Amino acid sequence: MEQEKNISSKIHSTVPVIGTDNIKKSIIYYTKVLGFLSDFEYGNPVVYAGVKSGDAEIYFSYDPEIVNLIKDKKISPEIFIWLSDADNLFKEHVKNGAEIIEPISDRPWGARQYVVKDINGYHLKFAQPL
Repeated sequence: MEQEKNISSKIHSTVPVIGTDNIKKSIIYYTKVLGFLSDFEYGNPVVYAGVKSGDAEIYFSYDPEIVNLIKDKKISPEIFIWLSDADNLFKEHVKNGAEIIEPISDRPWGARQYVVKDINGYHLKFAQPL
């Protein structure tokens, strides 16, 4: 138990990795539609990349098999994203053409939240603490 406490006290952040069959297209979507900034690209052709917004980061990995599995099995991996102004970001996402699958509303778990389905099939849950 003591070892677990020491290890976990050193963790300071996590970065979700999204499998995609087109990294360039994913970067364009995340920057133009969702408002992230491009952070890095690796490989030629690009096989790994990242975007960021504030302290939040999301990475992309070239993995067409994951994308096909998500589509074929109709699964929806989720990424929960905390933010400070859900209403304004929601309006931006709607204006930019994001696929809103759950509209903004106050949720019983203490969050003002909405859900976007990204171009890879992932559900992005944008939420502001109430």
